[in-house]
Amino acid sequence: MKKYLEIFKFNLKSEANFKVDYLFSLLSFAVHIFVFNALWDFILKDKAILGYTKPQLIWYIIVGEFIAYSVGKKNYLKVSDMIKSGEIANLLTKPISIMKYIIAQEGTCIINILVNFVFGIIFGTIMAGVIPISGVQLVLFTISIILSLTIDIFLQVFIGLLAFITEENQSFYLIMSKAMLILIFTPLEFFPSYAQNVLKFLPTTYVVYPAGKILVDFNLQIAVSLIIGQIIALLVVFSAVYLLNTKGVKSINVNGG
Repeated sequence: MKKYLEIFKFNLKSEANFKVDYLFSLLSFAVHIFVFNALWDFILKDKAILGYTKPQLIWYIIVGEFIAYSVGKKNYLKVSDMIKSGEIANLLTKPISIMKYIIAQEGTCIINILVNFVFGIIFGTIMAGVIPISGVQLVLFTISIILSLTIDIFLQVFIGLLAFITEENQSFYLIMSKAMLILIFTPLEFFPSYAQNVLKFLPTTYVVYPAGKILVDFNLQIAVSLIIGQIIALLVVFSAVYLLNTKGVKSINVNGG
């Protein structure tokens, strides 16, 4: 475990050097909120739509943006580049687990998470005011956020590992990011019933929708069912990552890299 902690610390120091990236990320975060604040202002005119008021919709978007910007595409690129460059073949000669090595690398997004968390709270309070939240709601929201970030990270790892199968895997990342984008700015209830039925089967839905829903439109029964859905999505994505990693490593061992 100590060696993976050292890998994490080394990559964390490298990640901390990209200060300009964080600034531009926060700028993009803020621009989206400004745009949708103006949009919902124009559409709602102090009314509610499907039970959502403008402050609720702004907070919903902030939660979705927080999740999306906290992980970012650099995570899938790290795994993908490791495979394409042949670094993974070199790692297999060392006494380490590839999956644990990747997880230690992915853990460096903790900086993004902390920066975006503080920024999101401050910006959300300024733009939409303080949102009332109960103790049970806060606990379930926290669990949901952790699950959302974990699913997102493993989705990125999965896309990165697709480099074992196809050298160009950027298209898969674009598909995933667009599927997430659908629900970052718009709650699931805003879609027609047939689209909702489709979206409920996508793991990307359980990345961005549950935490925002729990924060702004809390219902205990719905919150619990959403968290169960997140756990199932995480198990499915983790299983896919495990199988793809096992297949890829076996292929390298057989073919010699």
